[in-house]
Amino acid sequence: MATQDIATDTAGIAEGPREALIVAWIADNLGARVTRIEMQGRWRPAWFVDAERDGERLHLYVRGERTENFLPYGLRREYEVHRCLEQGGIRVPHLYGFIEDLPGSVMDVVPGRPNLGTCDDPQDKDAVLGQLAEQMVAMHALDPQPLVDAGLRLPTEPRDVTLSLFQDFYDNYAARHQRPDPLLEFCAQWVLRNAPEASEPARVIACDAGQFLFDGDTLTAMMDFELSALGDPLMDLAALRIRGQWEDLGDIPAFYRRYEAVSGRPVDMQKVRFNTAAFSLAGALASAICVDQFLEAPSENADYVEYLSWVTWEVKQAIEAIGEYLGIALAATELPEPANTGLDEALFAMGAALESGAGGSAVDEYRHRVRVSIHAHMQLVNAYGPAFEEEYCGDVADLLGRTPQSVAEADRWLEDFVRSAGPDADETLLILLHRRVCRQAWLLAVPGSYYIAGLTEPLKPI
Repeated sequence: MATQDIATDTAGIAEGPREALIVAWIADNLGARVTRIEMQGRWRPAWFVDAERDGERLHLYVRGERTENFLPYGLRREYEVHRCLEQGGIRVPHLYGFIEDLPGSVMDVVPGRPNLGTCDDPQDKDAVLGQLAEQMVAMHALDPQPLVDAGLRLPTEPRDVTLSLFQDFYDNYAARHQRPDPLLEFCAQWVLRNAPEASEPARVIACDAGQFLFDGDTLTAMMDFELSALGDPLMDLAALRIRGQWEDLGDIPAFYRRYEAVSGRPVDMQKVRFNTAAFSLAGALASAICVDQFLEAPSENADYVEYLSWVTWEVKQAIEAIGEYLGIALAATELPEPANTGLDEALFAMGAALESGAGGSAVDEYRHRVRVSIHAHMQLVNAYGPAFEEEYCGDVADLLGRTPQSVAEADRWLEDFVRSAGPDADETLLILLHRRVCRQAWLLAVPGSYYIAGLTEPLKPI
């Protein structure tokens, strides 16, 4: 069921310490008796809970705090945003409250499923996208004061409105990152140098936009507000481009025209391109801290390949968005011939051992998928890693006129160069770093990856 060390209470509900907190909170605050509780199989702690209250059946979802605390925002902040959105009439799951000792948000399970790519009826898909535009416009029209009262920062200067989310994430990265990364540093310096002024005052934005559930032709709930901020609505429109790489959101430029029609406000496509770079990079900066935290103190439910994929595909999209903004064509990187190394047989044996599967709970199955993805990543590193490292060190040597003896040294030298270079070096660095991130992306393109399109395909232009 939920955890490895499981006890059974008098009602026959399997539970561990966190489950006991959930059961007690629901009894004390909702007057309900839990009949089922099961931990979701993923890197983030979350639970599906069934309960009964005076003959009424409750289907609840408890969203826990991230295990790796790498964001500048926390779960309690997200809860307050969610609460304000519900009170403002946005279609979101109903909130019951917050479990301080867990911590966790308790909400209704909403009918429906994510990902319009699973929708077979084009008319249903079009109807849902129309409702998404309406909900986004309604969210952007909310009074920001309740969120200010809840603790969100309200930028007032036009450039600060544009950088609202990004500045928080960059400051968090600058204070906490542990390893040099010239890709992140280049993109960050470019964003900070080129941020345009927002065209309107700060509005309520989701930032990680495009997350919703649908049932047939109905959008049943908007969801996931942990990155929400007060900023430029164009960041939400930019975020749809990134999510649209693995969830079918249809024709993105056509959606922008629909948003214009509903809101009455024009969409500045060049500013959307800038916000695409800023949003993607913000995620990459936070994800880099997540990887550092995992390597320092790994947790049992962590997903190493997923974490690396977050960093890589997000910075890849940021670099490609910068190229789009500047009108610079960036070529794809081809795979070299695979190498044969002394690890081939050991990796084969590891794969054979993993074929038996996991069985058991959703958590057991999730942990097995994590091990399978690490094995697939190791195979790719084994086959292509040495050639990619040699190519990268060669690129750095050509630029700097001296040859690094390792990738770590190349990263240090190149990051130093990025910090001292001016805008005249942007095109040269952009091309070099795009080659670098495309090579990294190929090493993470494991079978079944949720991010395979973003890792292996260019950002779709607008």
